[in-house]
Amino acid sequence: MLARYSLDVDTKDVPTLAALQSRNKKVTTCKETKACFEELFKSGKNQWFFSKLQF
Repeated sequence: MLARYSLDVDTKDVPTLAALQSRNKKVTTCKETKACFEELFKSGKNQWFFSKLQF
């Protein structure tokens, strides 16, 4: 990823290793992360992050 792009995401919601220890916590953490990215996509900000790479 190029250095000129930045993604506006709250880092306090980033999962820790303790949240990934058990299966139940891992599933809930994945669902919360997915919801965060879906909200970011629906807001229309950072469209470059969700576009297909052209190689």
